[in-house]
Amino acid sequence: MITNKTSIWRFFSNFFVAIDQLGNAAAGGNPDNTISARVGYYNEHFYQENKVPWYWSTFQKIINTTFYPVDGPGHCHEAYHNDPGEIFDNRITNFFIAIAATFIIIPSCVLIALLLYLLYALRIVKQKQIDRGKNLEKRLDSCLFITKSTLEELEEHGTNFPREEAKMKIIELKNRIRQIGNVIS
Repeated sequence: MITNKTSIWRFFSNFFVAIDQLGNAAAGGNPDNTISARVGYYNEHFYQENKVPWYWSTFQKIINTTFYPVDGPGHCHEAYHNDPGEIFDNRITNFFIAIAATFIIIPSCVLIALLLYLLYALRIVKQKQIDRGKNLEKRLDSCLFITKSTLEELEEHGTNFPREEAKMKIIELKNRIRQIGNVIS
């Protein structure tokens, strides 16, 4: 059986994520994000509830249905959480959304869904189980790497930049760390 723990799954998963990121960039998105993460962000975290434009909710339904055999419900929202710390460009245009729908999302989802549902029916793939503890650990590790790199950059290049905005960001970062600590406690 092919699961997310097998090397063949990891190879193809990484390969398809790279293609997905290329498609997202071609559709006017951040090249570090997947289409699913971008769709999850716009549906769950950018717009207020009941104010999500129809095209984002339609993309989410299509993509979630496509990846149901391996990810279960909520693929896009999980993709957003698995792509932490990314910046999602909200200055998109309808032109790029049309490109995404016409040439990337719908055609690729049809092909991927056919393959995944066949493999699921043949019991070659199964839905992954989400380990929230492991996900949190990975995100905290990512935060540690980012702050380590920030400190190294400051030590190497000094602080010759406007500091007031940086000080405000550090205060906000401390508050969020405190909130995370309160939730974990």
